[in-house]
Amino acid sequence: MTQPKPSTILLILAVFACVALYVLGAGLGAQDRSARGANPASKQERERWRERFVKPKPVAEEDLKTTGCVLSEGTVRVARGLACRVDIAKSGARVRTVNVEPLSGSQVDVRLEPKGGPAVPATLDGLDERRGLDVPEEGATLSLTCTRGVGNTAECPVKLR
Repeated sequence: MTQPKPSTILLILAVFACVALYVLGAGLGAQDRSARGANPASKQERERWRERFVKPKPVAEEDLKTTGCVLSEGTVRVARGLACRVDIAKSGARVRTVNVEPLSGSQVDVRLEPKGGPAVPATLDGLDERRGLDVPEEGATLSLTCTRGVGNTAECPVKLR
């Protein structure tokens, strides 16, 4: 009788390990909540846990540098149809938050491009309400484009907190 190859033995051991992990998980009470239609954590509950444990600090105004628009007292005035670029400087904090809030019924398109790291860019089209965006330690570039100005003016005031 010939000896089995080492790769065959490893394959058999891997199959047994998978079966054992499945049985162990089922035995310890692992549940599939999706079958009952229950969401493991609602959006409000996730936000509450995030606020409780993570709670990123807001980006300081001195960490914001604008190109193509003017920043005054935390408010950026973006000309309609033109892009405003806001560079958010690097910081010692692991995560910070920048709140983007179009004022007086204006609408803006927002694009957040994180600098470096495994962060994912964010795009919000037609933003007309306050929204918090996470900024990684390396900083980010925030692009704002005015799509609907205030009244007869051709600009969108946007509060950055």
